Order: sequence, then structure tokens, then C-alpha cells
Amino acid sequence: MAGDSAPSAAAQPLLPAEAHPRQSATALMGVRLGMEMALSRLRARRPLLALGLGVALAVAAAVIEVAFGSAGAVDRALLATFRLVTPLTIFALAADAAARTTLRDAAWPAARFGAATHHVALGIALAALLSSAAAGALLAVVVVAIAHGPGAAPFVRDVFTSGWIGALTGAAYAGWFSLGATFLRRGSGRFVPLAADFVLGGSAGVVGALLPRGNAVNLLGGPSPLELGQQASAGLLALGALLLAFAAAARCRE
Repeated sequence: MAGDSAPSAAAQPLLPAEAHPRQSATALMGVRLGMEMALSRLRARRPLLALGLGVALAVAAAVIEVAFGSAGAVDRALLATFRLVTPLTIFALAADAAARTTLRDAAWPAARFGAATHHVALGIALAALLSSAAAGALLAVVVVAIAHGPGAAPFVRDVFTSGWIGALTGAAYAGWFSLGATFLRRGSGRFVPLAADFVLGGSAGVVGALLPRGNAVNLLGGPSPLELGQQASAGLLALGALLLAFAAAARCRE
């Protein structure tokens, strides 16, 4: 009978196997939109000026340390850069990636067209991580290029080592600032990890191990929080950056 016939294929709901690829594609599209939007913001005049100022300060730190003596100038200049210039530069870049507002509001221009807010927010956070990693590496390489002297380690090795440490450190700072941007009005919660890193980042306890500065200093040969090895500090910086980005996106769920 006509009334007993099975519903047509067009009328049947999607099977789970069919729905999951569509959901994954939608999520990836949201992340891609967030990354493209953040990268577009970072190509504007203000973030480029912030990066230029950071490079100028790194150059100044290297020149000053060389003036005090070429022996150990690279290490001293790197420590000065990682303690002050790098966090301030990454703070400015992460803030501009999020349009200097909350991460949720920064995702709205793409989310209003149907993309999930937390997917777009994840894209913004990941773009901030990648851009900050590049900026952190650039600052470190600039310092080595200027402060390198006859008694330092081989130039290529010094550039490579300092570059990846700068990249991990920059990404870790961006993760913290992205999470901070999900708190308080206009994302002003991003100031909290910045202040905490300045005040407590050099401590030898758990807080020093969680914040970027303590692990960065450890990788540069300085004191280690919780007596961590350098591999542990590198792992904390890398894993922490990703976890913080996902945590920031999770706080932007509708």
C-alpha cells in the first residue's frame, strides 16, 4: 500500500556517518574564517608598528649589551628581550588579532553569518599563536645577529636555538593573552597574565612554571622554575599555548 511504503531517501534524516563530515567541514570553515580575519587585522598599520617598535627595542638591548662587553652579550641581550620586549610586543599583536575587544566580540563579524562563535574564536587564537611565534623568533634572531661576538656559540646554531625558543615563548604568551581576552569588559582580562608574568614569572614555584617567562629563561640557560629540565620547559610552552587557545575558544561557546 502507498501508506506503508518507506519514506524516500530525500526525506530521510542524515545518518551519523553522513552528518559528521559535514559538521567537521563546518567547524574547519569557522576556524579558517577566524584565522583569515585575525591575519587581516594583523596586517594593519598598528600591529606592524608594534612589531617594528619591538624590533627596535630588541636592537637597542643588543647594542647596549655589546657596549658593556662582547663576552656574554648575546645571553644578556636575549634575557632582557625575553623579559620585557617579547611579552609587550606579543601583547600588542594578540590584542590586535582580537580587535582589542573580547574574543567573543572579535569573532562576531564572521559568526553572525552562521559560523559557530567558538570555532571562529579558535581560528583567531590560532592565528595569534602563529603570528606571535613568528614575532618571537624574529626578535630573538635580531638580538643574536647584532650581539653575536667572537666568543659566542657558532652563529648558525645560536640563531636556530634562539629562534625556536623565541617562537615557543611568543606562542605561549599569545595563548595566555587570548584566554585573558575572554574575561572582563572589552577583553581587558588580557592584562592579568601580562602583569602576573612581570611580577611572578621569575618565581621558582608552580606559578613560575606555568607562566612563559620562567620557562623561557630556563631555555636560555637561566634559573629553572621547579628545577625543570629544558625539555620540560619547552613542552610546557608548546602544550600550554595550544591548551590555552582551545580553552579561550571554549569560553566563547554560545
